[in-house]
Amino acid sequence: MSVTTQPPDTSAPGPAPEPPPAMPPPSGPPGTGGRRPRRGFLAGALAGALAGALVAGSIALATNDDSNSNSSTTAAPVAHSSATIGGLDVAAVLNRVQPAVVSVQTRSMSLDNLLAPEVQQGAGTGFVVSSDGKIVTNNHVIDGAQQVQVTLADGSTKSAKVLGADPSADLAVLKIDAKDLPTVQLGDSSTLHVGDPVVAIGNALALEGGPTVTDGIVSALKRTISEQNGVRLQNVIQTDAAINPGNSGGPLVDSQGRVVGINTAVAGQAQNIGFAISIDQANQVLKQLENGQSPAQPFLGVQTIDMTAALESQLGLAVDHGALVVGVTPDSGAATAGIQRGDVILRFGSTDVKTADDLGSAVAKAKPGKRVDVVVQRGPQQATVTVEVGRQPTSAQ
Repeated sequence: MSVTTQPPDTSAPGPAPEPPPAMPPPSGPPGTGGRRPRRGFLAGALAGALAGALVAGSIALATNDDSNSNSSTTAAPVAHSSATIGGLDVAAVLNRVQPAVVSVQTRSMSLDNLLAPEVQQGAGTGFVVSSDGKIVTNNHVIDGAQQVQVTLADGSTKSAKVLGADPSADLAVLKIDAKDLPTVQLGDSSTLHVGDPVVAIGNALALEGGPTVTDGIVSALKRTISEQNGVRLQNVIQTDAAINPGNSGGPLVDSQGRVVGINTAVAGQAQNIGFAISIDQANQVLKQLENGQSPAQPFLGVQTIDMTAALESQLGLAVDHGALVVGVTPDSGAATAGIQRGDVILRFGSTDVKTADDLGSAVAKAKPGKRVDVVVQRGPQQATVTVEVGRQPTSAQ
């Protein structure tokens, strides 16, 4: 499943036509050892100036970009009710979490086709994780921004600086000058089950009048999606709680109001299919970003697809599972160790590899510089090679 970042939206309100999804070639995304080809998607949940989402595939990033400062829409505040929906008290969850949810506004300057200055504005969501003003959001919300501001639940607006950002994990931590702020409670996404109720809160469509609140269930777990720039997000949560442009970076919370995910993307050619980065997956990266560190992303240097029984027959190989290598990055750890196109990776360290996703997950947990034994099938023979895990190059796919 691939996703593409939503471009700045400068059109008039109304949905833009959707071109057919593109099928990207197999490639090794940041922080993983390989990638399974999937149907095209448009990434994200940036807000789109209340205009068409300019969907270029079928998943849209939940962030709103708006270069038309004259476009505005006023929304009535969310109506609170004490009624429960399927046992979920949405109003109670909202009252617990909303004080720590912020809207994020960005500005950047670029040149148009006539080399005239053009201001781009964007909007997303974030949530406060420390009382002194640390805020979590998506990297794609603030990527390329020259100015970042946040609006707190009390309506006040403050300038923010980026403490750290990790494009490969699509996470960023902001800092504002504040104290005694209300904070969210972080949950444990490993305890989630399909069917559990969840609530999404965020700056949908950058509407005035307060955040948008939607409820739904956990539709699936451990999904893998890929953004157009090659960023691969694993173990994401799929939900049918409505996620729209502007929701990017906002919290997905459980029935107790604990943050279990970070709303990031929505399927543009489907109904009620949205995705959130699981908080367990994000936590380690966020701790580094809070300290101003840039996490080093592990890199094996192979592009892989799932090995199947059909491919076994076509290629005359002796295995019907594993990660089939379809490309090797020159001078990478894999190339240096002698891994070749056509090899099937069956084991990475202590992890048995049944699919390309298995390999990607195993590589993502390895530390750059670590030497790992890798079992490969080459024709009728198996071999074990030792690979030194590298660091993700900034231009690698």
